[in-house]
Amino acid sequence: MNAPPLNPGWLHTVLRARGLPLLPMETLREAVAQLRPEQSQALGRACLALQSGTDSVAQMSDLADFVRCSRPEHRAALRAAGLSDDVGQVLAALQLLGSQAFFAALRALPDEAAVAQLWPHLQPPAPPRKAAVDDEAAAPSLDAGWPDDDWPPPEPHDDAPWPAPEPPPPPAPAATNGAPASGTPAAQSGARVLPRGHHVYGAKAALRVELDHWRTDDPVRRHTLRLEVAGALAERRYDWEHKIAVQLTARELPAFAAVMLNLLPQLQAQGHGVLNDKWFELRRQSGGVLVRVGQARRGFAVPVGAGDLYELTLLALDALKANAPQTDTAQVMAALQSLAG
Repeated sequence: MNAPPLNPGWLHTVLRARGLPLLPMETLREAVAQLRPEQSQALGRACLALQSGTDSVAQMSDLADFVRCSRPEHRAALRAAGLSDDVGQVLAALQLLGSQAFFAALRALPDEAAVAQLWPHLQPPAPPRKAAVDDEAAAPSLDAGWPDDDWPPPEPHDDAPWPAPEPPPPPAPAATNGAPASGTPAAQSGARVLPRGHHVYGAKAALRVELDHWRTDDPVRRHTLRLEVAGALAERRYDWEHKIAVQLTARELPAFAAVMLNLLPQLQAQGHGVLNDKWFELRRQSGGVLVRVGQARRGFAVPVGAGDLYELTLLALDALKANAPQTDTAQVMAALQSLAG
């Protein structure tokens, strides 16, 4: 997917529409101007995906990292520590160090250990040497070339670590759930098929439900849903940087669909995540379903009304049908009816 040039005004509009943190237009213009070409293209593709509702977790994270690295207070802290605040260079350093280590060091500035950790990646550009006007012998001849330390060479794009290119998905033998089959123009070009999903925005939190895959060797029965919630920062602004994400298990996926279809009154699940401290709950209520997702004692609730309920139901049914391609919607519905008892 070819992305148009990253226009700061367009970026501001997309961030505002999707509830991500905003920056003043002048700050965005300066930050965008400092991006490397591959960084600008990646963020442009992320904006296109956000507009169409096909954004991935990685793309949301890339946009959130860009906003955080462009904040005036963060750039001021880097300058005060004698480090470069060039946004393109900062994003490259973040990719090398990892988000957690990078922002931990940024918060610790001007601590000497934090400066030492960031210095190899954020050295400020060396000032140009002044020409010797009173000593012609000091000037290099035309045949001698420039001294090695006179001007820093341009950074090669091949070594730029941000963002790492993702390999194209393997071509499918036949079209499944709307994905292009092998031999189609999209498959031949290696275009990445982004996960389909849907956002639900509430007053106190936002919910995203998207198609996801289990880590399994089974090439067919691997489809599921991923739930993500983010708390509200202000009106139409949500804290996606600190979202909570949960992936439905094979047992939870049909129960999720059954609640959406009003075949079951509720679904409760616990023990998700590396620390087994993530949980989610669905509960039917008047006019829709209340979805709660949390980690330990921190959680958010988002009411899902009729229009959004339709979209989430389709996502669940598509995942179930993809796991059993020999069945049709009627057979899936008959199987879900059995859950109602």
